[in-house]
Amino acid sequence: MSIVPAEAAVKQWDITGATRHLRIIMALIMSRGRFSVVTVALLLTLVWSARTRTQPGRLATVPPAAGPTFVGAQACASCHREKYDTWKNGRHSKMLQPATAASVEGDFAVKNVTLHGSPYRLRVANGQYFITESYLTGKEQEHRVEYTLGSRRIQHYLTTIENGRMIILPPSWDVQRHQWFDNMEIVRPDEDDQKPVQQWNKNCFGCHVSGQENHYDPATQTYATRWTDFGTSCERCHGPGSVHVQTYTATKAPAAVTDRAIVRPTRLDPNTSSMVCAQCHTLRDTIAPGFTAGANYYDYFLPLLEYGLRKKQDPTYWVDGRPRRFSNDAIGLWQSQCFLRGGVTCTNCHRDPHQPDIDRNAQLASSNNVLCTRCHQEVGAGLTAHTRHRADSAGSSCVECHMPKTVMAIKSTMRDHTISVPAPENTVAFGIPNACTECHKDKKAAWAVETLKQWWPQGRRAKLVDRAQTFTAARAGRPEALDRLIAIAADDTQGPLIQANAAGYLGSYPDQRAVAALLAAAKAGHPAIRAAAISSLGRLDIAASRATLVAALDDPRRAVRIPAFIALFNRGGGPLSPAEDVSVRRVSAEFAARARLDQDDADTQGDLGLAKLILGEFDLAAEALQISIGLKPDRPSSKFLLALARIGQRRVDEARALLLQVAPSDPSYRAAQERLKQLESRR
Repeated sequence: MSIVPAEAAVKQWDITGATRHLRIIMALIMSRGRFSVVTVALLLTLVWSARTRTQPGRLATVPPAAGPTFVGAQACASCHREKYDTWKNGRHSKMLQPATAASVEGDFAVKNVTLHGSPYRLRVANGQYFITESYLTGKEQEHRVEYTLGSRRIQHYLTTIENGRMIILPPSWDVQRHQWFDNMEIVRPDEDDQKPVQQWNKNCFGCHVSGQENHYDPATQTYATRWTDFGTSCERCHGPGSVHVQTYTATKAPAAVTDRAIVRPTRLDPNTSSMVCAQCHTLRDTIAPGFTAGANYYDYFLPLLEYGLRKKQDPTYWVDGRPRRFSNDAIGLWQSQCFLRGGVTCTNCHRDPHQPDIDRNAQLASSNNVLCTRCHQEVGAGLTAHTRHRADSAGSSCVECHMPKTVMAIKSTMRDHTISVPAPENTVAFGIPNACTECHKDKKAAWAVETLKQWWPQGRRAKLVDRAQTFTAARAGRPEALDRLIAIAADDTQGPLIQANAAGYLGSYPDQRAVAALLAAAKAGHPAIRAAAISSLGRLDIAASRATLVAALDDPRRAVRIPAFIALFNRGGGPLSPAEDVSVRRVSAEFAARARLDQDDADTQGDLGLAKLILGEFDLAAEALQISIGLKPDRPSSKFLLALARIGQRRVDEARALLLQVAPSDPSYRAAQERLKQLESRR
């Protein structure tokens, strides 16, 4: 049965959405005949899982693996006091803190501030801090500030409102400029006429504290958020410490212990070591809970790259694929030749992660070239010949040229960790800052272009220029980008993340050359490339890709398996062999575990409900869809899909009641009426 665009809603899934959630694009489609595509989906259930009859039960959970557990930073302090004290005085321990006189940076003595036209009152009483606002409900309400978030550049103020929701109050403090500003200026600069509120224990999960558990209850829609330690603590970087503590508590001769039962990031290979930092220092979608130091990043996260993250204002990436927004340093490092060819990892420069404050690490001073010249000895020996600047000038500082402060966010600038070369051509064409005119502010970028043509006529910047041109053309869907995207995707010298970005864009080109390139990329050695290629193949809906998508269900990395599962549902399943059915259901369980991270999100639960419905797992489908409807009662097609799940559960009376609730404006209304007629005819 062929399917053409029309009116009944069905989900199409794409893991490369711009948010940290697995967003699903609503498509309006229906068959040419009487039956909606949702009915077709139910027929697929008979094909895919005629043998399946689920038993009543809760959504599947992944049981915790046996092994070490978290003991908290205080347990580490008993033996590692010096390291603990260093960490306690550094920024990593101060991401989130109780609001006290020692932690609050903001000037509450001003008593009144007006931000974006909204007035706020500030006060301090008995060592506690309070903010009064009328922004949330239109009525004045005073909130006690429970926690501070941030301490170096900006500081936010958190309070808990109804149902355990921990929100960031609008007044935030600019630590560097000593002034108040509205939080939405940095969270959502493209603000529309709505009243957005940043909920910390929903939108900021995972990095400001350690061992965080939200304990969200879908039945009551409440949170009981708890965590082990404030800030990024010992076990985030060294792994759970219970076995380590037990070993050294019970053994009188620790020198004889061969397995210290703890992770030392400096003793890991560069890839795995950098993944420890990347758990927080990347923009990524969390696809599974429970990452611990030493694990593979791509079993728990999927990086969000330039092709999927673009806003007109304050974009996340520059158009050449390099990070523009903060907290993405590992993505930058992973693009660098220092990492790709030299094996440099975070701790080669940030030698003591217990003290992450840049201003407290002398070796990170811009005047210290030794960090670079210990590898680039030839450059160090002939410094001025390389830089064409005086030895004591900023022009001869390695980081000023190769790590300029072109990462922008939270009212500040940070160094670019791609460790690249100046490309003023991209400044002229795309507004990407370059190191030359960031220093020579009296000069135009065109001057830098001509100067570098003379100094480095065959320089590496040509690759950056090509990327910017190609990705910009691809973003606009221009046909001339196709061949260049194919070339980048196949070029190992570009680095895996740039290749993955090209593969992500190829999903917008329904051309056989793009398909061939994606089929090849789906077999690449790096999981980021494979994941992007698999997702793009799912969007293209090409019959030749089915075998590749099915094979990807057994990929060693979860970050590839889940996009394969989603892609198969995008393009329609078709009959599965017994072995394929096993793989689909196994990855379906991983998809469900990922969805459990967002039981407070109606769309994610609706996505899960549809997936389980198509697989014939009616009890699990019904539970997810019920959660979705509880959060968003008017979500299109949800009541119709829940009715189908109830039919599968043999709960026909409940299904009939749900079908009667489908409004005429719902895209599934006609299909609901058809189903009602069928149910009535069977009475």
